[in-house]
Amino acid sequence: MRLNGEISYRNEEENEMGSVLPPPLPQLKLVVGYALTSKKVKSFLQPKLEGLARKKGILFVAIDHTRPLSEQGPFDIVLHKVRHCCPDSNSQLTGIEWQQILEDYWRKHPEVTVLDPPAAIQHLHNRQSMLEGVADLNLSDCYASAGKVGVPRQLVITKDPSTIPDAVTKAGLTLPLVVKPLVVDGSAKSHELSLAYDRFSLSKLDPPLVLQEFVNHGGVLFKVYIVGEMIKVMRRSSLPDVNKREILNNAGVFQFPRVSSAAASADDVDLDPIIAELPPRPLLERLGRDLRRRLGLRLFNIDMIREHGTRDRYYIIDINYFPGYGKMPGYEHIFTDFLLSLVQSKYKRRLSNS
Repeated sequence: MRLNGEISYRNEEENEMGSVLPPPLPQLKLVVGYALTSKKVKSFLQPKLEGLARKKGILFVAIDHTRPLSEQGPFDIVLHKVRHCCPDSNSQLTGIEWQQILEDYWRKHPEVTVLDPPAAIQHLHNRQSMLEGVADLNLSDCYASAGKVGVPRQLVITKDPSTIPDAVTKAGLTLPLVVKPLVVDGSAKSHELSLAYDRFSLSKLDPPLVLQEFVNHGGVLFKVYIVGEMIKVMRRSSLPDVNKREILNNAGVFQFPRVSSAAASADDVDLDPIIAELPPRPLLERLGRDLRRRLGLRLFNIDMIREHGTRDRYYIIDINYFPGYGKMPGYEHIFTDFLLSLVQSKYKRRLSNS
């Protein structure tokens, strides 16, 4: 690890008993270079975060995309989230170009902590690979004591919408189906959500997309935020349940706004206690630990639902990299403590190996 600024130790002093006191740990000055979209800068780098960070010896420095990364810094940590497919308004770089720059920089500066590895983030840009990784964990068996976790059955369509009705029938998917864009690139369009009630309207969809079986969940979504080893879960309002009568009486594809925004908090809604009950802590802790290892990420959130009428059957319906932490109460304390822990653990390992 590289500590920016000088490391100063006090001279060894003797206490009243005449024994020599050990030198204290150095005063850390942590420099975090950030490459974020303008939207993320506004929502995440709020004054309360930057103010608390300064008090803790953390300095956030904007990375200049017009200059070589190797000429900037030095950084202890690089924090990044750049649009996957197209340039941000403040940058001429695409996400793919930035990924290559960052990987080259990391190879030359392995002492810098990159949050998170670009190759690992790439898996969350595609909703097929995103949930396939979850399914591979075989969560339904591992979590049996605290609850069963699965993913809804889904079908990926990449072209020719006229084939969708037959493909849905062949796959045995049950209507209604949640329609999501296949690619998650940070744009508003990639978060658009629709509900398809009948098979004939499916041919009007616009691939590439993912069709996901709709699971009734009492209109409540659980957003599970992961920051390193910290886990925080919040309730959000979601799509209402769909009954058989609605399926029979509705046809077409209906688009919904983003249903899990901060304004759609479910905490103040009068809910059935069983619906409102948060997932068990042991389940979330094990889930977070396993997904951190599987995904190779430390900053993400999981969108979970509980199947209506059950107490212990959960489904993961989405995973998002570097989500809107600014919506999470107390995020500035959680995030600054996390950043310090990364550097402190590196420093302790360095001492133990010296």
